[in-house]
Amino acid sequence: MSSSSISDSGFRSGIQPHDELKKILTVEQLPAMPQSALTVLQIDNDLAKVNINDLVRPIEADPGLVAQVLKFLNSSYFGFQSTISNVKQGIALVGIRVVKNFVLWKAVFSLIPKTKGAEFDVGGLWQDSLRRAMFARFLLTEFKRGDAEMAFAGALLQDMAIPMLLKLKPIEYGDLIARHRELEPSVRLSTLEDERFGWNHAQAGGILGRNWKLPHLLTLIIEEHTEIEELTQSFDSNSEEASVAISALLPSDSKDDWAEADLFVKYFKAMLPKKNGWIKNLFERVDREFDQYASIIQIGKPKKKLMDYIDKIDF
Repeated sequence: MSSSSISDSGFRSGIQPHDELKKILTVEQLPAMPQSALTVLQIDNDLAKVNINDLVRPIEADPGLVAQVLKFLNSSYFGFQSTISNVKQGIALVGIRVVKNFVLWKAVFSLIPKTKGAEFDVGGLWQDSLRRAMFARFLLTEFKRGDAEMAFAGALLQDMAIPMLLKLKPIEYGDLIARHRELEPSVRLSTLEDERFGWNHAQAGGILGRNWKLPHLLTLIIEEHTEIEELTQSFDSNSEEASVAISALLPSDSKDDWAEADLFVKYFKAMLPKKNGWIKNLFERVDREFDQYASIIQIGKPKKKLMDYIDKIDF
């Protein structure tokens, strides 16, 4: 979806946040987004339109953040032959969007509860989310559609509300997560949420995004990612949202099987007719680049690669 079409209306702009969600996810209940990250996120994405020092200044004002950004820029993922010694140099080399996405990730990661237990492992969520983010980015890059970096950010954060809901509504939401994992893994989590609560984690993600003052377009993409039926039918005009929506159907490393494989193929074919042979190419690229990127943002390796599931797909 183009920037103008999202900002003018939004795919689900007419849907109001559920009253219960608004009560659960009040600003008072949530940790505050770091000011340095807020300042960075508000800066224009076009390097030609901004003074690069406006981006450098809030990063360098936070010693912990500047150290993380420089470690990121000097990682093997980029493979620069000489050391990046300052943030300004790094932004000039990799672009504003890449640095902003990293700052966004570190900020949100610091705000999300670090739950790990029988009902949910937030480390597994970030593994799945990074893989989905890379898939969404590469899909748009390969087919030259939309804003690949916006899709990357949207896919990375699409499920960020789940651990927050577990913290704020532990018994009821914990029971639902357990039911999804053990009894109904083939049913989409959002379907179970809608049936039980009348709201889902995508809508909760939209509320989090607004409370944390995330970019408007990014918040909409997170909020709409479960609306795959409609989005994949209009890939050309909703490319960022559609790529994130279909990435949500990729296998989860916390499950032994890929219960949604048939749905993934169905919607990929609807989105890109006669292009389903590209699924293997995209899986191979994600697997090839995942480990390097994961080590940068301190995410563990999944037990299985995407290519381990390729036999589940009927081309």
